[in-house]
Amino acid sequence: MTADDLPTLFLLPFLAATGHQWAGVASRLAGRARCVTVDLPGFGDAHAAPGYTVAEMADFVAGVVRAHAPARWAIAGHSMGGKVSCALARMAEDGAPGLGGLERIVLVAGSPPCPEPMDEAVRADMLGWFGGDAAARRAEARDYVAGNAAAPLDAAVLDQAAGDVARMDPDAWRAWLGRGSREDWAERIGMLRTPALILAGSEDEALGPEAQRRHMAPHFADHRLEVLEGAGHLLPLERPAEVARLVGEHLGV
Repeated sequence: MTADDLPTLFLLPFLAATGHQWAGVASRLAGRARCVTVDLPGFGDAHAAPGYTVAEMADFVAGVVRAHAPARWAIAGHSMGGKVSCALARMAEDGAPGLGGLERIVLVAGSPPCPEPMDEAVRADMLGWFGGDAAARRAEARDYVAGNAAAPLDAAVLDQAAGDVARMDPDAWRAWLGRGSREDWAERIGMLRTPALILAGSEDEALGPEAQRRHMAPHFADHRLEVLEGAGHLLPLERPAEVARLVGEHLGV
């Protein structure tokens, strides 16, 4: 396979994270796929970009895909990025201009097309985060990242992820928790033809195996669900080698 034949893999992050979260996965896919990380509006390098609804974020990612104009491509979405990936796949399957060539989708602990199953007390608590000064935001960011992993993360990985979270636009955080995660796209997404790899951590209490079986898998005519035992919600940070292996197999590279 020549460089021109490589598929392009667009990688979307979890809530408040950035493309840095995919570094361990992307490095292991080097030479087999062109990995393009995409920061979603309000976060990371897209901190100033407007548009926090699912449709607006999907349009934003569609613009990135069109700018790269890949002949063959795939999308991988983690958590919040999973719901956006489903919306983008629907656009591609419906023939939206510039989105031809979608071959595969990967949902990593994905927020499903239906309203995300979330304890309302947890939601209310999270909506109150990141309203303090810089020091308080950094502390909350570390707690948020560490609390979503089943085991302690490597110190450098935790520092990078927490730093990325702390620099987000808090309005984007509140918009997702208050509105985006509650949007019901189940009917609009319907049944997708794009072959899907669905990954879940066995210790992920919110978007783990049962949530993926019940809310995500029914939207894909062709899907494979893989459960990573002992892992939490942050699979690309917790198990980058395993995620890269499974994604590579799914892409056929």
